[in-house]
Amino acid sequence: MKVHIPADAAAEFQRRHDAVIRAIRDAGRAQIVLTSTEAIFYLTGATVEPLERPFFLVVDATTGARVLLVPDLERTHVAKAWGTGAQEIRSYREFPAPDGDGWLDALEPLLAAGFAYEPSCPAYIADALQARGGSRADLLRSVRLAKSDYEVRQIAVAADYARRGVVKLLAGTYPGSTVIEGYTTSNTITRAIVGEQDRFDPLATKVTVAAWPAPISAEPHSVPPLDMTLDAGPHVVMALTRVNGYAAECERTFFTHAPTSTEADLFAAMLSARALAYSMIRPGVRGCEIDEAVHQHLRERGISDHQRLHRTGHGFGLSAHEPPWLALGSDDVLAANLLISIEPGIYLEGVGGYRHSDTVLVTETGYRSLTPTPDDLRSLTRSKSTAIQRAKGRLIRRVAGVRN
Repeated sequence: MKVHIPADAAAEFQRRHDAVIRAIRDAGRAQIVLTSTEAIFYLTGATVEPLERPFFLVVDATTGARVLLVPDLERTHVAKAWGTGAQEIRSYREFPAPDGDGWLDALEPLLAAGFAYEPSCPAYIADALQARGGSRADLLRSVRLAKSDYEVRQIAVAADYARRGVVKLLAGTYPGSTVIEGYTTSNTITRAIVGEQDRFDPLATKVTVAAWPAPISAEPHSVPPLDMTLDAGPHVVMALTRVNGYAAECERTFFTHAPTSTEADLFAAMLSARALAYSMIRPGVRGCEIDEAVHQHLRERGISDHQRLHRTGHGFGLSAHEPPWLALGSDDVLAANLLISIEPGIYLEGVGGYRHSDTVLVTETGYRSLTPTPDDLRSLTRSKSTAIQRAKGRLIRRVAGVRN
């Protein structure tokens, strides 16, 4: 399936290819074997689902050539990949396959002495590659870390949909509303992406917009029950988007009842930690320095380390969690055009969590938020409801089969 690749995307894939070739040569290697869906997408723009049938992209630094090795049934499908005029697509019969027809039989003749394979390579494939002279090397990390203007534009698109998701969910929230009512925002934003973008790749697009009610908001990686109601305490709305391969997020702590003085104080502590982190964003600053400053700031306000749970931030790109890490123990240094989250959090078990998160572009002089959304306590207190909101909520619950 051959597809048209816009000129700006083609230029971006060429830039990435050239950068990977340089990285292979700088490491003194001959070639790299890539197996992850992200790495293959990064260099070809092709979305694939390996399941039990592995895919391989072999990039040779000596010749500059690429070979995409895929199962027979995917051969026509991956013709959508960038560079198929120059790279060769080869295939193997099936998995499992008789001797001589499997993926290793097809891959082995492509391997050059001194080849590398990526660290995320599945163990069973890594064992076979190591037995044939390969060794593990993370050659794409520095290449993917440095974002181009093209990548910034793509992530900005995903960030705007995340921002819109937060605004949309909050607009429909009221005291006693349920998780399922907010979760329908995911479909609303997905429909907007389909209708507004020139293309839509369902394998590279995912939208999750939902509210984590108190007290489960203290468990940010939990899954809230759909019939759970938003009553007293701090809730967190999360909007996580990946649009045609590029990821972003926006999150806000909010209330559906007037916050108590203790809740207001904790909200203010979270905001002050966030402001401190923002004040440190600029090229040359180490991610660990920001995280340490936030740790110390919250300690001075009586917030213990075990109530923080996680780092101050992480990077965005093809993944929603990738370098640079704003965390103790990280050696990453901020540079212009890097995309990061700023999300210091406070979590009280059995009570709830306090966390805003934004997708932030590091600039030459500081930063620019790609998810500008109200973050003050007054704007984020939704203690009133309308007849329309309640009627819509009843309809959504009825259609979804949620009793409340």
